[in-house]
Amino acid sequence: MKQIDINELPENIVNQVKKIEQDYNKKIEIFSDYAQQDYLTLDQASHTTKDDTIKVVITNEKYADFVLSHELHHIELELSDEPEIDCAVTSGQKDRDGQVLMVANSVFETLEHVTVLQRQKDDGTYTDEIKDEFLKGIDVALRPKVSLDMANMLFYRTLVMFDGIIFSEHAKDADWKDNFPKSFKFASQLADIAEQNDLSVPFQFRRALVNCLDAYNEIIISNGYQGLHFHTFLNVTPIISKRQLRLSLNQVYQIKHSEYKNRATGRDGFVLIAINDGQGVATLNLDPDKVTPEFYKAFYQYTVQEVFEKEGIKYLIR
Repeated sequence: MKQIDINELPENIVNQVKKIEQDYNKKIEIFSDYAQQDYLTLDQASHTTKDDTIKVVITNEKYADFVLSHELHHIELELSDEPEIDCAVTSGQKDRDGQVLMVANSVFETLEHVTVLQRQKDDGTYTDEIKDEFLKGIDVALRPKVSLDMANMLFYRTLVMFDGIIFSEHAKDADWKDNFPKSFKFASQLADIAEQNDLSVPFQFRRALVNCLDAYNEIIISNGYQGLHFHTFLNVTPIISKRQLRLSLNQVYQIKHSEYKNRATGRDGFVLIAINDGQGVATLNLDPDKVTPEFYKAFYQYTVQEVFEKEGIKYLIR
């Protein structure tokens, strides 16, 4: 792995790095770890954060400028006022937890791609060549060399195709509709939700995320599998008005005694659920032995702002 001198990168990427560093008081370090890549995929750059330093690693040398710019756009969105996914509970089954998070993160990244795509078109890093190479990678991904039953192949292809539809701007719709009709039907439903919202607006991004997860869960259930319980397993950053902050908690949220365990304590989890869409927004640090009817009655009378501050819950103002 070799560190790249940022000043040796193209001007548009240098400007991108400087903007992130100045706007968010972060240090960007970029490394190359090039490997033979048969296809262009959107995961050929990744990043990790430690303290105030963000380390970016790129693995595709031929399309290094594209994958680097792509990752930097993701980083900028991550640092902005964008809703986040959090998980503070566990089912006790590592594979099950991982499956839920994998799907949620996949949907989340595809929604980000609506904005990233436009920004890469604007900065010139998304070209016709890039689009063609990306679609070659998607076509390979849609025909994996692994053994999956029909239902799980459907679930997998739906996520891959959802990303393909968004990032290629529907370039292969006709082909995919002919070759993978069921997956295309479901992926198109997700794409419709994404495209019906202005994802640059945090409230609309959150709404699209919750609705896409709901839609994907329905696909799973309709094929005879157990749903992934996104509403109670995941927390999505709450976005509320200043007026709602002053309301008593029970006017905006409900406390649900979770079927999952608090990951940090190992005790029963308690999730704060938004009344308007049923989505979890936080896992409360409550002692199960002290959660009585009297406790609920008193706790619900706190204002939303008091609970958010007491529990350290991050929120965004609508």
